[in-house]
Amino acid sequence: MQKRSLKLLVVLIPLTFCNIFSQEDANLGVAQIDSILIRGANAVVRSEEIIVEINSIRSITTKTKRIITVLNKFGDGYADSYEGYDPSIHIKKLGAIVYDASGKEIKRYKKKDFKDRSAFDGISLMNDNRIKYIDYTAISYPYTLAWESEVESSTTAFIPSWVPVRASKLGIQKSSYKVLNTTSIPIRIKESNFEGYSIIKNKTDHEISFLILNVLPRQPEVLSPSYLDMVPEAKVTLNDFFLEGVKGSASDWKSFGKWQYDKLLSGRNELPLETIEEINTLVTNAKTDKEKVKLIYEYVQDKTRYISVQLGIGGWMPFLASDVDRLGYGDCKALTNYTRALLDSQKITSYYTIVYAQEKRDIDSDFVSMQGNHVILNVPYQDEEIWLECTSQTMPFNFIGDFTDDRNVLVVKPEGGEIKRTKKYKPQENILNTVATIKLNTDKSMVATLKRESKGLEYNGNYDIQYQEPKDQKLHYKKKWGYVNNLEINSVEFKNNRDTVLFTEDIEVSCTSYTKKVGDRFLLMPNMFSCDQSSFPKYKNRVTPLVISRGYVHTDEYIINLPEDYTVRNLPEKKTLETEFGKYIYELEKLDESQIRFKRFLKIVDGIFPKEKYEKYREFRSRIKKIDKSRIVLKQQ
Repeated sequence: MQKRSLKLLVVLIPLTFCNIFSQEDANLGVAQIDSILIRGANAVVRSEEIIVEINSIRSITTKTKRIITVLNKFGDGYADSYEGYDPSIHIKKLGAIVYDASGKEIKRYKKKDFKDRSAFDGISLMNDNRIKYIDYTAISYPYTLAWESEVESSTTAFIPSWVPVRASKLGIQKSSYKVLNTTSIPIRIKESNFEGYSIIKNKTDHEISFLILNVLPRQPEVLSPSYLDMVPEAKVTLNDFFLEGVKGSASDWKSFGKWQYDKLLSGRNELPLETIEEINTLVTNAKTDKEKVKLIYEYVQDKTRYISVQLGIGGWMPFLASDVDRLGYGDCKALTNYTRALLDSQKITSYYTIVYAQEKRDIDSDFVSMQGNHVILNVPYQDEEIWLECTSQTMPFNFIGDFTDDRNVLVVKPEGGEIKRTKKYKPQENILNTVATIKLNTDKSMVATLKRESKGLEYNGNYDIQYQEPKDQKLHYKKKWGYVNNLEINSVEFKNNRDTVLFTEDIEVSCTSYTKKVGDRFLLMPNMFSCDQSSFPKYKNRVTPLVISRGYVHTDEYIINLPEDYTVRNLPEKKTLETEFGKYIYELEKLDESQIRFKRFLKIVDGIFPKEKYEKYREFRSRIKKIDKSRIVLKQQ
């Protein structure tokens, strides 16, 4: 699926500097860092100071000083070396200095030394975001990058948050954050995940500040909560603000949603008369409004294509529906608004909806503010909520997949905003069913035909293969079944039923040496196409809960034709594993002297479990992996 985005004001707090450090502050040798902050780290923040000044409803200034020591090549990404700007953001100061491991200065950058380029993302039609950056390539490690920046923004809808522990494997010596507000504009601050951290907080009538010291590098753990759900964060917003010259207010979601509707959406859904007549004809034979919605959604898919627009207020305000109708393209906002306009023409109510896409993240319902990075469409229908992904030309009707599933979103209505939750796909909806017929030969070769049927989120994970080049399709399957040596993909054929959201793969494969010959016997691994390849590390002291984001059900049934003159004497007993995390069944059945049936069932249940449960889950998956690879003995008759 193509990348989609709302324009978000990302204040990339990076670099700059003159003589901002006094001599006593400039002892930047790596030897000065406490070893406990280096152990397990890719980088260490030596010092960070962020000061946000609320000048007026039309102006905020953000001053940043940061010194970070990069310990190895994996830490390069932590050393921010750019500052973003656009017509509403003015960079007032910018500078950086690079030091070697001993703290000796090796490179100094003044503002004029920074390179300047568009922040063009490759799929934007228009983009007025630019960045100033340094192009520094490390000669050796470790090195230290110090910078200072000062930027002023006339858009005050976004205020930089404080996230001191902004990545795994990052040690923190010192990080501070201060908001100065000498105006009468009310501000709101939300503190999250402060528990377990020694954070010093000070608050006066016009100032609030936070300080954190000596945070050990956080080690990543698989199947853990979203990073922002685990680390300290202070969010700040103004009750009254300006967004690219448009005045706004945000005290509760209802009033905030009404502001968005009135200022960003209202009056942008008019359509040419001929288009309305075309839609009238299109839905003439539809018996229900839901059928009409489906026809209109597919009309938009056929007529338009996605392209990003990141220009001024257009970063938040959609194109006119009439422009999308004429041009045939638009970004997520424009295509969603266009679909809404077409539904309006049939008196079908639908709502523009703001969401965080890709990473499973909620709109923070407890903190009213500009949020989200994508837009979808909500269509209430009887007792059902229809969700439409308007940027995809291939996504089935009323199917949003894992791009925007199961998360809080902001539904923008004429009367105001409302927090809703998108569809959750339950394990029994996410099905991958594989059936196969396999022929084993006396020369150890194998040929097989198999059919894989995907539904729900399994459909989401598989249907894109049909759009790849044939050579890439074959590489995909070879990688998937990489445990089968010398596997050849002879043919593939796909059926994509978008009406039922069912994707079918018909595949023919062969292998020159699938079985292993030992004397006059063959060793056979019956599970040819669904061996669990997952690997879960063992933790001595896990610190995060176990999070299984989405559940699923996989079923397999293979008819295995044995080599001529070979049979199986004894088959292992049926194996069943059942835990709170799911259920697994492995079963072999002898049909006759030359044929056996293999059956497998795996259900994984989603949920959040205490950290102590992780080891039990790891053991559950390890046992599955071991059973999946088990072999049986074939003997000559």
